Amino acid sequence: MRTVPQPLRDSCPRSRLPALILGIATLFVLPDRPKEVGWLRSDERGWLVSKLEEERRAKAHVEHMSIWQALRHPPVLILTVGLFFTYTGGYAFWFWMPTMLQRLTGWTDVAQIGWIGAIPFIGGLVGMLALGWSSDRTRERRWHFAAPQLSAAVALIAWLTFPHSNALLVALFTLVGFGTVAYLPAFWALPSAFLSASAAAAAVGFINCTASIGGFFGPKIIGDISQKTGSFTGGFAVMIACFVIGSVLVLICPRQRAT
Repeated sequence: MRTVPQPLRDSCPRSRLPALILGIATLFVLPDRPKEVGWLRSDERGWLVSKLEEERRAKAHVEHMSIWQALRHPPVLILTVGLFFTYTGGYAFWFWMPTMLQRLTGWTDVAQIGWIGAIPFIGGLVGMLALGWSSDRTRERRWHFAAPQLSAAVALIAWLTFPHSNALLVALFTLVGFGTVAYLPAFWALPSAFLSASAAAAAVGFINCTASIGGFFGPKIIGDISQKTGSFTGGFAVMIACFVIGSVLVLICPRQRAT
């Protein structure tokens, strides 16, 4: 199997620039505290500050953990491994998606692949907003993480099972895009549910840093398998396994509260 087409490789650095610019702008534009938010009314800011204070007081009676204890806390370790598998499958999908679209559909026009390849991103954006709102409204996190991941696994299984068509591929890839992004708000609410501010901050950094290693292994594994077999079938199987394992680990994560 050939490598990633040169036009797609050339577009990668340009695609990173908006994120870099917005990331720097965020440091100067995003308020540090709810009371500094200008787009909320004073009563809304007051309500938000009071709710955060209620959550802080709700944790005050629990025995506090040091940062090092938090990093060795079993739920933190389970979440780390779960997110590692999620990142492995998710990064593999996004990295290889343009090439998969090209190989599996037979399309050769890079512009066409780019425009159609944006559809899964839209699915991910809509899913992240919708499930983030739903998770906050219901105060449920684990299934809001697992359900999108499992839907991504089901979408890939469907491609391996049903007769192929380009329309089906785009629809299923949109579902995978939804599943590999929509879980984010619910997942990152989990550490602060059982850890205090300083411990949660350290745990979030540890979880994200460690799990991000999957972002290296995922694309490499899929690329190696595809290179050796000349097919994405084995790569799909790896992604399915990653999504299922990540979901199961987060679902079985202990619900104990500690700080």
